[in-house]
Amino acid sequence: MAVFDKARLLAILEKIPESRILVIGDLMWDHYVRGDAARISPEAPVPVLLAESEHRTPGGAANVLKNLRALGCSIGVLGVVGDDANGRALVDELSSWTSGKAALLALADRPTTIKTRFIARNQQLLRVDFENARAIQSTTEDEILRNLESFLGSFSAIILSDYDKGLLTPRVIAETIRLAKAKGVLIAVDPQVKHFRQYVGCDVMTPNEKEASEGIGMPFPQSDGDVQAIADKIRATLRLPHLLITRSQRGMAYFTDNYAAYLPTVAREVYDVTGAGDTVISVYTAALVAGATHPEAMLLANYAGGIVVGKFGTATTTLAEIQQELEHPQPALREVRN
Repeated sequence: MAVFDKARLLAILEKIPESRILVIGDLMWDHYVRGDAARISPEAPVPVLLAESEHRTPGGAANVLKNLRALGCSIGVLGVVGDDANGRALVDELSSWTSGKAALLALADRPTTIKTRFIARNQQLLRVDFENARAIQSTTEDEILRNLESFLGSFSAIILSDYDKGLLTPRVIAETIRLAKAKGVLIAVDPQVKHFRQYVGCDVMTPNEKEASEGIGMPFPQSDGDVQAIADKIRATLRLPHLLITRSQRGMAYFTDNYAAYLPTVAREVYDVTGAGDTVISVYTAALVAGATHPEAMLLANYAGGIVVGKFGTATTTLAEIQQELEHPQPALREVRN
């Protein structure tokens, strides 16, 4: 069992605010309506939610951006919104975070994506999505890629945040990877099953077990050996040097050539897993840029994921919260070398 150097982990956390990371992906609003549901509707066998509050926060790829902002990173964003009031509000919000490194294209052929969740006593009753998820047109692809080329020199890493809402087309994916590799920019991917096999040549991918197994066409894993087999096939198919698979209550697993590492979860109590994957890829990528090894980055991302699932909604964590987690006994890292 490997033990991490606490002083080194703290030094990595101190360097994370120096990380410069560009997020490319599907932007949306997460909208929450909260209240109590104490009776059943006389019109249909459904609960009646007596609304007490509502709020919205940037979601999807914007939640990745929000996580990086909470860590103090320098950030930029490329994406599309609808040409509507919700889109303009999202542009105003995100532009204020990015110090001019934002290219947010307003498109007339789609609304701004909104996910509305109805919640009673911290239990989600229903989610309603307003969206048009068809692929962006070639002229929009051109504009996204032009902005990417102009932004690349300002960032050390790119996160592709794929929510399958139309931005990350095969061309945008392939060209982003090509341009990033030509400039020596780290490229990390939080994938969707639909595009899974298109992320050939990225530096690291962070799917959950369901995405990993379905994306590569294998049964859901029941053991560490199953996860290893899935990882081997993913890495061979996508020519992927590094792979992090999140495993819910079973923690995380990292794979590279002739090496695997398994880390149990550090979650204390789980209230809401919404957006936890965004936190994981944000902390993992920022830590790598700050000089962490992949196992060190996995540990820090594991701590961060444990923090946010203990909060309600699409939550974020801070460096101070992660530092506090380092005061607890470390989870045991099990290493396997082939």
